[in-house]
This record gives sequence, C-alpha cells and structure tokens, in this order.
Amino acid sequence: MSSRNRVGIYCNPKATPPVDIIEQVISQVYVHGGEIVFHNELYNKLEVLKPGQFSKNTFCCPKESTKKIDVLMSIGGDGTFLGTVPYAIDGDIPVIGLNIGRLGFLANASQDQISSTIQNWFNGNYQIDERMLLEILPNDENTLQIPNFCALNDITIRRPDSASMMTFKVEVNGQFLNNYWADGLIIATPTGSTAYSLSCGGPILAPDTAAFVITPIASHNLTVRPLAVSDQSKISILISGRSDHFSLSIDSESYIIPSNEIIQIQKSKHTIKTVRCKELSFYDAIRDKLSWGVDKRN
Repeated sequence: MSSRNRVGIYCNPKATPPVDIIEQVISQVYVHGGEIVFHNELYNKLEVLKPGQFSKNTFCCPKESTKKIDVLMSIGGDGTFLGTVPYAIDGDIPVIGLNIGRLGFLANASQDQISSTIQNWFNGNYQIDERMLLEILPNDENTLQIPNFCALNDITIRRPDSASMMTFKVEVNGQFLNNYWADGLIIATPTGSTAYSLSCGGPILAPDTAAFVITPIASHNLTVRPLAVSDQSKISILISGRSDHFSLSIDSESYIIPSNEIIQIQKSKHTIKTVRCKELSFYDAIRDKLSWGVDKRN
C-alpha cells in the first residue's frame, strides 16, 4: 500500500460514540503524523457531544471512502465491524477492529492495545488477512428486493414471529441434500463460524478454510447436524411454511421475503481485508476468547 496516513474511523451509527476511546485513537494517529477521517454519521454525533472539537474531515458513502481512506478503524464490537463491509469492499480498504464490545473475534484489538495497534499500522508491522464473503444470486423472476450486498459472517433465513417451524429444501450444486424442518438455517463463512452458527452447534473453521457451513437452527430432526461444504459450491434453498413470509438476514441487515422463494447462495468474487498484528494468530484468539486450556478450578 502506497500510504498508511489516512485513518477512517467508523462506529455503530445506532450507538452513542465512545468519545474517550475516539480521542485516544486520534491522539495516537497524530503522534505518527497521520490524518483522521470520520464516518459522516459519527462526526455529526460527535458535534452534538463536543461541538467544534473535531475536524470536519468526513466520508459518507463507500465510493467516497475510496478516495479519502487508507485504512478503516472499526471501534465497537463485531457487529460494528460488519458495518464496515460495504466501505471496505468498494475501496479495497483494509479494516482494523478495535474491540470495545464483549467477545470480539473480528474486532480483536483491545482498548489497552490502541497505542501498539496504531504504531504497528504505521510501522508496517501487521499482516493482511483476506476473508471470504457470501453473496445471494438474483433469481430469474427478479422478485428478491434486496441490495447487491455481501455477507462476511453469514446469511440466515428464519421463521417470522410465529410458533410454526419452516421447511428448507436444500440443494448443493443441483444435488438434493435435505429437507430441513427447523426454526431457521444459517449459511456461514469461516469468519462467521464463530458467530451465530457456533451458538447453534456449528463447527469452528479456521479463516483460510476453503469451505462454508450449513447450520440448522433448532432442527426438528435431532439426527441432522451442521455440514461443511466446499466454498466452490452453489447452495439453493426453497423456503416454505405456514407463514406467507420469512426473515432473511445478510450479516446484520434484515429483510422480509415472501415464502416459496428460492434463495441461491455462493462465494463472492469480493473479499475483505482485515489487519492483524503479526504476533497474533487466529489460534491465539480462539484460546483467549473461548478460554481454552484454562483450568477453572484454579
């Protein structure tokens, strides 16, 4: 990368900005001669909290970020990190995740690592990891009214707010796999394997695994287990049930879709670049976040 100078700051647009953390980040970026660029919604909130304290250097839409940012810093939890995906894809911009949430597999730099994380970025002491994305293919009838958007974690189909389960007829590369009777179905990337899929009994995949996971939510048939398939697969899902609609989530964005739709999912041609300190690995994060190897009796 020709420049590391311009650091974009992104926070959850629906939350109150963590002003003290943002000020620490700004201070450290300035130490290294860097420039701060705020997401527009974040800047507007900061202006209400501390009028005139922050430079009005902002980016609004993904295309605008391409010209203004060399790296994007997500300040929040993994949900906030997911919000950076459209900006990172459009500009091929790497993302640093600063975790002020709870678990934080994507946002893996902690608050006490602000100084070292920014120093590592400006000194080039980091690794770029490319993460797979999923996409939904448009159907022939063009009835899916959703934007052309990719999922870093997962694409999830759930029943609406009712007690009746749904039926998911799933084919992989045109071959019938199973009729899932369940509350929902998750198609997760390796990145998303530590998110909703994991809480529903799915396996953990290392980020460079060439696969994604099909995980049922509360399956009616107890013999049905999560299944990992090649990332070259095309998954086709026909959804039916007593309700005339269902909920479709692409990461944190949700849409209401009519029943009897066929949803086709495949690996996207796009990837997202995440910034990781060279000294830290995925396996370090797993041990730390899940407390592996820790004897609770001590």
